Amino acid sequence: MKYFFIAFLFSLPMLTYAQDNLPLEVKITDDGHLKYGGNPTEGLYDPGIVHKIELTLDDSDWFDIMDGMGMGPNATPGESLMGTLTFNDDIVLDSVMIGIKGQTSDFRNNSEKKSFKVEIDELKDQDLLGYDNLNFNCAFEDFSSMREVLYYDICRSFTPSLKGAFIDLYINGQYWGPYNNIQQIEGTYIKEWFGDNDGTRWRAVAPDDVSGGGGPGGGGPGGDPFGTGSSTLNYNGVDSTDYNENYTLKKTSKEDPWQDLIELTEVLNTTSINDLYEALNPIFDIDRSLWILAQETIFSDDDSYIYKGGMDYYVYWDHATGRMMNMEVDGNSVMVNEHVNWDIFYNENDSRFPLLNRMLQNPEIRQRYLAHVRTILGDHYIIDDIHDRIDEFADILDQRIQDDPKKIYSYNEFVNGVSDLKNFITNRHQVINNYNEVNRTGITVQNISYSTENGLATPPNPYKSATVTLDVFENASAVKLYFATGTDGAFERITMADIGNGTYTADIPGYAANTLVRYYIEAIKDDSFSTASYFPAGAEHDVFIYQVSQAPIVAGDIVINEIMADNETTAVDGEDIYEDWIELYNTGTQPVDLTGYYLSDDESDIVKWQFPDGTLIGAGEYLIIWADDDPSQTTDTEIHCNFKLSNNGESLLLVNPNEEIEDQIIFDEQYDDVGFARFPNGTGDFEYRTATFNMSNDASVSGSDDLNDMYQLNIYPNPSTGVLFIDDLSATNSYKIEVFDVLGKLLYFSLIEAEKSSQKVDLNHLSPAWYTIKLTDEKGKFSIAKVLLIR
Repeated sequence: MKYFFIAFLFSLPMLTYAQDNLPLEVKITDDGHLKYGGNPTEGLYDPGIVHKIELTLDDSDWFDIMDGMGMGPNATPGESLMGTLTFNDDIVLDSVMIGIKGQTSDFRNNSEKKSFKVEIDELKDQDLLGYDNLNFNCAFEDFSSMREVLYYDICRSFTPSLKGAFIDLYINGQYWGPYNNIQQIEGTYIKEWFGDNDGTRWRAVAPDDVSGGGGPGGGGPGGDPFGTGSSTLNYNGVDSTDYNENYTLKKTSKEDPWQDLIELTEVLNTTSINDLYEALNPIFDIDRSLWILAQETIFSDDDSYIYKGGMDYYVYWDHATGRMMNMEVDGNSVMVNEHVNWDIFYNENDSRFPLLNRMLQNPEIRQRYLAHVRTILGDHYIIDDIHDRIDEFADILDQRIQDDPKKIYSYNEFVNGVSDLKNFITNRHQVINNYNEVNRTGITVQNISYSTENGLATPPNPYKSATVTLDVFENASAVKLYFATGTDGAFERITMADIGNGTYTADIPGYAANTLVRYYIEAIKDDSFSTASYFPAGAEHDVFIYQVSQAPIVAGDIVINEIMADNETTAVDGEDIYEDWIELYNTGTQPVDLTGYYLSDDESDIVKWQFPDGTLIGAGEYLIIWADDDPSQTTDTEIHCNFKLSNNGESLLLVNPNEEIEDQIIFDEQYDDVGFARFPNGTGDFEYRTATFNMSNDASVSGSDDLNDMYQLNIYPNPSTGVLFIDDLSATNSYKIEVFDVLGKLLYFSLIEAEKSSQKVDLNHLSPAWYTIKLTDEKGKFSIAKVLLIR
């Protein structure tokens, strides 16, 4: 097998797109890639660290209560019990709910070494290192005790995958042996890969009328015990009730999420094969799905879509992109030697599995799938590297297996299980590589670069195109450029032009300032298979990027001086309504006529709202524009524009009659009744400050006679070495705490929920000095106190 690498002949220009803007599992690399996955795993799920977890339960017969009885239709499910979790003898979390989890690992497991689930936040608002729920798997039917941890450790480099590590589990002071600590699909996991938890999650399930036939863990291809053919993304009709028994809705932020699932299944199952890519890709992440299907097939995952079909996988609708995908959920039955000869096109001929049966019939989707299989084999399935990783995990587990008083399998079975696992890794790689469609050579592509009017590898100016150029060294039937904006979502594609001597070129259109642009290359070889290759090979989870440059600012006398994007109690407009507002300031010595000027919160439409003709702002004077999306309220004395400000952050531009940007601010999350203002007034950087509506931002919050004190604050100790306490709060109110320096700069912001009579405020991060503490209740009344920090 021959693998190819890109000669990237330039360094990555400076990007203003910070890592803080990206989900945890996404990064911008030093060589100019946007990459999903491959980040080192730290903390709770670091596979190189064995954390100690102790569960404490008061019920002496806790195991019998949790275990339930029997299996099949007459089984009695166990109960969860409240207990305490102690992490590394340090962190103690009480009121957690603990129960036995799983089907096969419970009903077929006659030992006390069951798998456990721990719901940390079920009864209290608490978490363990950011995680709300924990799964401790007993590695049932896994003699090596490591397959699931190893599986996720490998696959997290190229697909959204869970995390796994090992723990020492103790229950009521007794050692229960080593366990697989496996991340659960819940809000934290979704945010790590997708940025927010506003999407929709379903878990595919076997309908009740068929699930009992095979019993827990039974069934397989050819039968229906797992819901195959009904919950395998099959089209069941236009009514959501036709899907309710096949998919459990786990989480959504939509009123009618089922329509997304219905649309996907209809397009997937009824579109002609030749039109499938174009029809499906806008609503379904084909590429990510193919990586997951390749992962499940290569590692012979029989708890998966490709095997069970209707169970043990999730369907996810991504809020940010509006697209859906299938999602791996259970990896405890992978890499078993009896499955070492699985076909690389497993179940492609079974119409009940449309992701396999229909997608792999489409020639371009099939070649994309095969390209990803080759990349996994070449870049991630390195036999010697995986063997070394197995040895590392075996070293961690060896003595623990020997010492385990609850072990399901003997130490000799563990040793043999490790050997069997290595044999699978060696033999499975060979089996897959022997497939004629896999063992093929793609096109060599080199010298991929982009250029703009500003030069090679130089970011384009706003709305100016970038030209991508590359060299191809074999006969190609087509070379395609895929491009998109932002960090995720569907790509557009165009066919690149052959300009001679194997050089291909195509233009990416222009976009607004600061836009992040992703792109990658698909090269189709002129052979009997139309073999596809991708550059970077990890596309679409690993792609090239550049960022459109900042639009030049032509400075003038008028500046954006202050904004408020969350006005609850600060100022009212002529209709006595608290609206967002923008304050302009004339820094010059002459009046300025704003006729022909614009304001905009959209860099793609910089002339979004035009000032009324004849609008004047005098020298050293201020002008308020109410940002309420209601310009009809504009009068001779008050101006309203046609957009609102987002308190989640956005861009605001002031544009002159020549359509040149005279001022622009890009702001992050805003807080109610907190100004975002230049300091010093008119010239300084923007800071969170006490609002100074229609006046200089140099005003201090040091406290004047007209402050509206609601009562005397009980703050102690004062002076303080860094930690303050506020007492005597009304239990019926919620409060906002703000801490300012002597110049009025906001340094600390926090909220106090109702029903709390006291609050701790940690200011250890501040230097010794005088500070102003402002406490505001939900009605807008506030009190102010001075506090001296000392060391």
